[in-house]
Amino acid sequence: MHLEQTLHQMRSMRLATMADCLEQRIKNGDHRDLSHEEFISLLVEDEFANRKHRRLARMIGRANFKPQQACIENIQYDASRGFAKTDIMQFKSKTWIENSQHVILTGPTGTGKTYIAEAIGLHACKMGYPTRKIRYKRLFEEIQAAKGTGVYLNYLRKLQKNKVLIIDDFAMKPITQDQLCDLMDIIEERDQLGPVIITTQYPPNKWHSLFDDPTIADAICDRLIPIAIKLNLKGKSLRGKKEKTSKKTTVK
Repeated sequence: MHLEQTLHQMRSMRLATMADCLEQRIKNGDHRDLSHEEFISLLVEDEFANRKHRRLARMIGRANFKPQQACIENIQYDASRGFAKTDIMQFKSKTWIENSQHVILTGPTGTGKTYIAEAIGLHACKMGYPTRKIRYKRLFEEIQAAKGTGVYLNYLRKLQKNKVLIIDDFAMKPITQDQLCDLMDIIEERDQLGPVIITTQYPPNKWHSLFDDPTIADAICDRLIPIAIKLNLKGKSLRGKKEKTSKKTTVK
């Protein structure tokens, strides 16, 4: 069978990467010092690695992270920030995800809550777990839009397909009784599906007073707080430092 025909058949079977690598490796003479089994294994590895990379790229694209893409390796550790490296390294394991162990990141504005949440979420994606970040206010806007178009249940199913859900700026905006019920539904479902990562300026012991309905407030707090990993970030805002660094880089 001619090489051109083989390449055509491989691409017809959506093995484009394998076909491209076969063509390139033959041109480079990579096949000469390998057995047939070794060469085929190499091509399969090329295809597998490429598909894994594309899947990760799609997962990250759907996660709604910021363009600069926070990552665990770039987190700055300082005693004044209120957490240590060991506190973050636990998220490199999949145990907390498989155990649906929620994460609560509290602290003043600018202390890096969202960055750390996204860094943890990105690593979850790298481990193969679909992740979605959504701002607290945006969550209810999407729910309202879904209800208005009659696709609310589909929206919930789509949201719950994410193994890790990040709710950014939790409790930063008053919500109605109906919205509180919607929030309860989402959190209750996640008891079995996977963890929620919460970023908020309010410590957990203040959450109950933020919601009008004490019964639902009890239920939400009871599901999120007891088994959660809690990090209370401290220190001055990092945003000013980032701006100064950016200006210095521009001058250079």
